[in-house]
Amino acid sequence: MDGLFLAFSNSLTALALCIIMGFICRRWQLINDAHMSGLAVILVRVAIPCTMFIAMMQPFSTTLMLESLATFVITGVIYIAGGYLGLLAAKIMKMPVGVKECWQFGCAFGNVGFMGIPIVMAVFGSESMVYVAMAAASFSILSFTVGVRMFEGAPREIRIIRLMRNSPAIPVTIIGFVMFLTGWRLPGPLENGVALVHGMTTPLSMILIGGILARQKLKDSLTDVRVLPPTVIRLIVIPLAAMFILRLFVPNPLMVSVIVTLMAMPPAATTAIFAEQYGGDQVAAAKFVIVPTILCAITVPLIALLL
Repeated sequence: MDGLFLAFSNSLTALALCIIMGFICRRWQLINDAHMSGLAVILVRVAIPCTMFIAMMQPFSTTLMLESLATFVITGVIYIAGGYLGLLAAKIMKMPVGVKECWQFGCAFGNVGFMGIPIVMAVFGSESMVYVAMAAASFSILSFTVGVRMFEGAPREIRIIRLMRNSPAIPVTIIGFVMFLTGWRLPGPLENGVALVHGMTTPLSMILIGGILARQKLKDSLTDVRVLPPTVIRLIVIPLAAMFILRLFVPNPLMVSVIVTLMAMPPAATTAIFAEQYGGDQVAAAKFVIVPTILCAITVPLIALLL
C-alpha cells in the first residue's frame, strides 16, 4: 500500500512539474490561446489515438479480452451513475438551468484523456493501458452522445460520422482491438513511430492543463463554496463507491486500481467546452473544472492509500 502511495506521489510530482511549466509559459505569453488550441488538436486527434492503439498491442488472452470488454461496460455504468449524482446535487441545492447541466456532465465524465491517461501510465505502466483504452472509448461514446444531450441547447440527434470525427480515438481503439484479437501487428518501424508519438501524450496533456489554469481567475473559483458538493461527488464519492463495489466482483487488482484511478479524476475539460457551445453556464463550468483539478493533487494520493 505504501509503495502504491509513493508511486502516485512521485508520479504526480513529476506531472505537476509539467503543469507548472505550462502555467508559466501561458502567463509569460510564451504560448497563447492559438498555440494551446493547436496543441489540444494534436493531443486529441493524434497523440491520444496513438496511445489507445499502442495500448491494444498486447499478446492475446481470453482473460484480457473479457476484462477489456468488462472495463468498457463498467466505466460506462459509472459515467451514467455519476451524472445522476450530479443532477441530484444540483436539484437539492436548487441550482438554475445552465449550472445544473454543468454539474451533471462534470460529475459523469472525469478528465480521462488529459489527466487520467498520463497518471495511470506513469503509475501502473504500459500493461494497464489496455483498460484505459476501453474506459476512454466508453467515455468518448457516452460523452458525445448521452453527455451532449444533458445540455438544453445541444442537438438531439446522434450522428455516427460526426462522433468519429470529434473523437478519433474511438475508431483507432476499434482497429487496435481487432488487431489484439487477431494477433496482427504493424511493421516494426511503423509501430515504433506510433509509439514515439504516443510518448507525447503525458507531457503535452499536463502542459495544456497548466495553460488552462493560467488563463482562469483562480481566486474567484476557489472562494465559491457552491462548487464543493459536486467536487466531493466527483473526487471522493464516485471513486470510493467504485472501489468498494468492484472489489466484490473483480478479481484483478490492477483492473480495479486503473478504473478507480480514472474515476478519481476531476471533471473533463469538455464540461466547459460544451457549456460554451450549448448554452450552459460557462462561469460555473469553468469553476467546476478548475477547483477539482487543483484539489485532485490531494485526493488522488489519498485514494491510492485505500487502494
